[in-house]
Amino acid sequence: MHVLTRSVRPLLIALAGVVLAAPLGAQTLAGCGGLANNYGPHDYRDWKDLPPIDPVTKEMSPLQLVEGAHFIDTCEALYKCKRGSIGTDIDYTLRAFPNHHRALVAMMRYGELTRKAQPPEARFTVDCYFRRALVWRPDDAIARLLYVTFLNENKRGAEARVQLQEAAKHVGDNAFTIYNLGMVALDLSEVDMAVDAARRSYAAGMKHPALRQRLQAMNRWPADLVLPEDAASAPAGGPAPRAATDAASAAAPL
Repeated sequence: MHVLTRSVRPLLIALAGVVLAAPLGAQTLAGCGGLANNYGPHDYRDWKDLPPIDPVTKEMSPLQLVEGAHFIDTCEALYKCKRGSIGTDIDYTLRAFPNHHRALVAMMRYGELTRKAQPPEARFTVDCYFRRALVWRPDDAIARLLYVTFLNENKRGAEARVQLQEAAKHVGDNAFTIYNLGMVALDLSEVDMAVDAARRSYAAGMKHPALRQRLQAMNRWPADLVLPEDAASAPAGGPAPRAATDAASAAAPL
């Protein structure tokens, strides 16, 4: 994942957690339409790490077909799309892949840029696109963390915290996802959750320093959490250095 919060971007409701048993065409949200679509819908996670062209069949993947026509780089950058307007092409992407992480971020940014709850020529509001994603795949922790960010930035803190708790149930053991949970938790001042996420993500091999730096800056980095690089820099025969807040570690998050 490339983007999440303003802190994480340079890297990542009532319907929360509800798995609908109704047929796809019957899955609807008030004011946000149904999920049935003329192409898809597909789960973004099933395709995002696969080759754009199948090495055996030589056919383009569904994700490549949609992105190549509707979500090219300049469209993601909110500059110029290929088939239609920015609103229509990102909308098409999110109807074919409701939990497309990067397209969700692009639609969120487009709403910010235009200062519209429903960006120009988009079929739904930004909030609707997130809700559709979570009805489609309630266990998608990244999509849910993106929604947390959207809610928090729109001063809907109580809803954001509900979504944050739900996201925590679905992060699994992926170091990057746990790390992003910690970063988003800090944005909501949920420091204990962020500390726990730091323990888990760095223990699982996370190298990016921003979460550590933010916790050190507020004196909440666990003193007993010694990373391999700390042990490597310890004097021979001496104890590993305790975590310390210095000018470098207190630098602004990337």
